Amino acid sequence: MISEKEKKLKLMETSQPLVTALVLAGARAGRDAVAEGAGVPIKILASVGGMPMVTRVLDTLEASKFVEQRVLCGPPWGILQEQDFLNDLVEEKKVRWVPPQQGPSLSVKCFLEQSPQDLPLLVTTADHALLSVEMVDGFLREANRAQVDVAVALVPYSVVAQAYPQSKRTVIRFQGGGFCGCNLFLLCTPKAEKLVEFWTEVERERKRPFRLIRRLGWFMLIRYLLGRLTLSHALRELSQRMDISIKEIILPFPEAAIDVDTLEDLALVEQIVGQRG
Repeated sequence: MISEKEKKLKLMETSQPLVTALVLAGARAGRDAVAEGAGVPIKILASVGGMPMVTRVLDTLEASKFVEQRVLCGPPWGILQEQDFLNDLVEEKKVRWVPPQQGPSLSVKCFLEQSPQDLPLLVTTADHALLSVEMVDGFLREANRAQVDVAVALVPYSVVAQAYPQSKRTVIRFQGGGFCGCNLFLLCTPKAEKLVEFWTEVERERKRPFRLIRRLGWFMLIRYLLGRLTLSHALRELSQRMDISIKEIILPFPEAAIDVDTLEDLALVEQIVGQRG
């Protein structure tokens, strides 16, 4: 957590509100090939450029001019106590720690219920090893200008594919092109809790997709399957159905879409960091 002096200096640099950053750092259920391959108890401790991924994320957030405090959701307390660098950050109150729940959406939901005063809330993940200050500040700056309940960072798939054709990313395809998520969300107002509730429902009903289809509407699904649904129309429909305002923030950084889900991802981010020097 930054000092009052540092907070005042940040406020002097910008007129936009400072945010709390929630870093999701829970353990994946079941076998985790990345953790096993890296020889660590949990994926976020895998080394990239000579330091654990989670450290890279926390350092980036500390350097952001718009982040007031950092909250680490996970790893489980037993693992955290075994890691001196994380334990020291928590004990020295430089980072708050909260226990992870079963899944990212439940973790965010639980945090908002217990700490509603921490809005606006930036949500990211501890495996976002390539996260940079430029990405964070650019996203927060544009999200503040949008004046919405929720902002979501995306990168055009064409940008990612051109820079890193070997990287296998999940692509959401819309009319006019596909997009990749960036694990960057800004929950701006209390109404954002509605989207978190929907996120929880998506995770809970992932094996029963027809329930979600009924929630979103068949017409929108058909348009999506036919390739006639644009990103802006999809978000507008979702906003209307949930009575919240959602805005996409398109980032130009291909690295913003690369997190570490596989050993191949780990090798790629290590290569990118090495090339940066």
